[in-house]
Amino acid sequence: MADHRIVAKAMNDLADDWHWVVLRDAHELEPRLFVARTVDTVCGILIDAGPTRVRLYDTGAPAEPTCPACLEDGFDRGLRAQISEAIEAAEALPLAR
Repeated sequence: MADHRIVAKAMNDLADDWHWVVLRDAHELEPRLFVARTVDTVCGILIDAGPTRVRLYDTGAPAEPTCPACLEDGFDRGLRAQISEAIEAAEALPLAR
């Protein structure tokens, strides 16, 4: 199965940007209905850990995303994971007064 990349909004992204959304290992079941292993953005937002069904709707998306990280084709996945782990570890620490 192949990845399927579209420009769309990630509903959990508060920046209101248009992203490259990637349906990983996607298979089209019928026109505009896919089953995908996972759904995420090029910049690292996990939308669904899947497997999941995704129905595509025309939302008037631009031809290119507006998310700066997506335009730069995102971070390396390993680096993104390390950054996320560091942020989570820092959030778990008590606040210094």
